[in-house]
Amino acid sequence: MDIVDLMISDHIVTIGDLQGFPVTVQKDPDALIEALGRAGKLSEVQQVRYKAIAYDYTIKSDEEMMAITPHQLDGVDREFMMFYTACPIELARGAIVWAAADLPNKRLVSEIVLRHRKSRHEFVWASPKAIENAIERMSKREGHSLKFLVENAYAQINQGNDDAIVSLTDEIIRTAFKNGATDLHIEILNRKPTVLARIDGELEELVPLPVEVYERVLGRLRHIAGVRAENYKKPLYGRMTFDLSSRQQVDIRYTTQPITLEGTAKIAMRFLRSFEGNLDNFGYASTTIEKVDNLMRFEEGCIIFSGPTGSGKSTAARLMIRRGQRPGQNVISYEKQIEERMDNVIQTEEDTTAGLNLESFMYAALGLDPDVLFIGEVRNPEDTQRAIDAGNLGHLVITTMHANDTFMTLDRLLQRGVQPEQIFTNVRGIISQRLVRRLCAKCKIPTELDLQFADRLNGLRKVGFRPGDIIYRVNKNGCEHCRYRGYRDRIAIEEVLELWRKDISRNIWTNTRLRPDWLEIIREQARSSGHMLDMLTSGLLHVKNGITSLEELEKFFSADMETIQ
Repeated sequence: MDIVDLMISDHIVTIGDLQGFPVTVQKDPDALIEALGRAGKLSEVQQVRYKAIAYDYTIKSDEEMMAITPHQLDGVDREFMMFYTACPIELARGAIVWAAADLPNKRLVSEIVLRHRKSRHEFVWASPKAIENAIERMSKREGHSLKFLVENAYAQINQGNDDAIVSLTDEIIRTAFKNGATDLHIEILNRKPTVLARIDGELEELVPLPVEVYERVLGRLRHIAGVRAENYKKPLYGRMTFDLSSRQQVDIRYTTQPITLEGTAKIAMRFLRSFEGNLDNFGYASTTIEKVDNLMRFEEGCIIFSGPTGSGKSTAARLMIRRGQRPGQNVISYEKQIEERMDNVIQTEEDTTAGLNLESFMYAALGLDPDVLFIGEVRNPEDTQRAIDAGNLGHLVITTMHANDTFMTLDRLLQRGVQPEQIFTNVRGIISQRLVRRLCAKCKIPTELDLQFADRLNGLRKVGFRPGDIIYRVNKNGCEHCRYRGYRDRIAIEEVLELWRKDISRNIWTNTRLRPDWLEIIREQARSSGHMLDMLTSGLLHVKNGITSLEELEKFFSADMETIQ
């Protein structure tokens, strides 16, 4: 069926309509379509559709396009697609298939070839509205783009072309960053390579990789990181800057680890993001911020932030320094790796090959007349003692330590040889915290508090819950706002042990350290003083305010909470 017969069968025109045009126009599809458009017989969409048919392009209906999520290629961004009303939709027989609303379009083809000159391209027609809707879906479901790029990379490898690996590797990094990941893992277990991203504290698979693609992605990352071939088989640590776009860069800390049994390696990458917020939107309660302000008024002594890996303790310490910093104050930091630039702070990064460790740093820094010393982390007895001692020399020392809560931090100090009298003389306070996921504000599910559960968990009554109150649970299917996770971002839950207070520290160590339950004795004394809000209670207050869920708290406080049915 030719174009004229098709338009007649579609009841667009009649034979009488066509007889009004010269024979030369009737026989030229382009001229006929333009003439019918000028006569008001064809809309703009109908004109490009029939033009595509005339040139023998496959037609994708609106229904077919609804089942398609396009794929974002390197060098082909959303703006490009919207400008040309075209998008890549699939990989077929090693060629990238494009849906376009204006065919043939020499300018579009030349632009695509310029960006992906070593790939083959095919074109199908679709309506402008269907293409625009598909592009909107693409912006919300990045995983489809990665799967497409993996398929394209695999096809290009088989054709002896590795260029697609560059696009895939770059898009993996961009997608992880755009999803809010703190870390990116590329690893292989049981001969099953995969890409994982840690988003809101949880590892999620971004995309599986064929072994051949995995090896080349590793090679690309090694090239970006500047890793030499002779170093592939030993652990490596480094830092690099990656261009997310022409206007945005991100610093990345990377670690490579050989996997002996697999005969390959794993790469872990951490995105070094700047946190521009403050302690209020970090999640700290107003009472905690008041305690932080009190601690920052001290001109000497030691303040310790504690928590497990990934609990945000270093970020909280930096926010505390930022909040308490005064004009003319001399602040010096020592960090294993500088993860965030701090304004008006002299930052020093550990370099053991050059003889720069905490001992040599302290010797030099104390001669620079600091007001505040920030030590990124104390990891051993010697470094812990140095931090405590520095707090007794007329400086305020802020540091971090791995421990589950404030009371376990006390125990950790004792285990590292710090004397009890030193703790209560030099340590002003201990702030311990976790990061819990925020419920998505758009899709969280209201639920009436169960009477039986409320009776089992006395902590709920402590923060003002009553049976029948409304709490929120996670929507496990999520929504577009939270990228179908049910949670979006994280918030801190914290507790502060103010050791400077006499009613907490008085006689706290008298005959206590010898008892097996000494930690519980100290815990009870701190709580009964009325000055301390523990982490569980802090989390329950977030539940009460609809910020997080009981299910989320259960991950951290299973010993204190019964299983939620």
